Amino acid sequence: MNLRAQKWHGYSFFSTNCNDCKEESSILGNMNSCMRYKLLLLLTGLHLYMLAGAQKITGKLRFEQGAQYEITLQAKTTIAQQAMGQTIDFNVEATGIHSYKITNATEANTTMNHKLNHVLFSFDGMGQKMQFDSQKEKDLNGPFGKPIRELLDKKYDIIIDSGGTTMAAIPEKIVLSNPDSRMALITSMLRDVTELVQPPQKGKFSFFHMLPGKETGEGDAWVINYENESGSFEDAYSIASITDSVILLNYAGSSSTLVKAEMMGNETTTKFNNKSTGRITVDRATGIIKEKIIDTNSTGTTEGPFGSIPVTSSTHTVITVRKVVE
Repeated sequence: MNLRAQKWHGYSFFSTNCNDCKEESSILGNMNSCMRYKLLLLLTGLHLYMLAGAQKITGKLRFEQGAQYEITLQAKTTIAQQAMGQTIDFNVEATGIHSYKITNATEANTTMNHKLNHVLFSFDGMGQKMQFDSQKEKDLNGPFGKPIRELLDKKYDIIIDSGGTTMAAIPEKIVLSNPDSRMALITSMLRDVTELVQPPQKGKFSFFHMLPGKETGEGDAWVINYENESGSFEDAYSIASITDSVILLNYAGSSSTLVKAEMMGNETTTKFNNKSTGRITVDRATGIIKEKIIDTNSTGTTEGPFGSIPVTSSTHTVITVRKVVE
């Protein structure tokens, strides 16, 4: 019997030369063995083809009792602002390292304790250069030490369900002192790497929520709209691919935000319209985010004593999550 390679929808299989099968009897009526063999190969190929595009996932999270998850948020921001006929550029690089300790993990919910462990940033703008490292005592004793030390001292516990929605937070809100208005620009730029200091509200998504509660597959998409004290947001997600180890998501976001700061001794209010794109990697076995890379471009105006000033901004954000081995 001669075998000949054939392809169907990208799948290779071997078929027989029907001339060699003419004398074989058929068990299924008049269908000869050659035709039965080819039909079997065709059905097998169809089954494999359907399985390749039918992988489904759920948004169920699986945490390990007693484990600690370290979250590193890094943001690099460049701002260009017009003032008195001149362009003023600000460059800020900031890092915040947080940890969540799993104190109770069940099929239905997970309890975890949050702590901010480390803050670093560098600032270059208006003829000034500054650097800060919360692990250096001299920096903690400097002008930025008090508000950063306060952030480092705050802790909270949250209970989330298996999909990452907050069931309870203790305390419900972290109360912080009002920052010095002269440092409002820096503190606002640090918001991206320190925002986890505030616990999510009951019924709201926690940091670990990434996937819908229902079954989803490649090509499925969904949108989340929400508001907070910073502004209004719309986040759109779609599943780019699913492998044996990870789930890759495409991300696109738009938002309108409000930032209050001080420039040249005067209070200012900046309104931004933001557009973001990026990719998110989720561990398939646990549903826990591994990495999130986002690029955000913003345009807006700063209102102050000098009138309305155009401003543009770009931010590159990288978030990584790893389980700490103790």
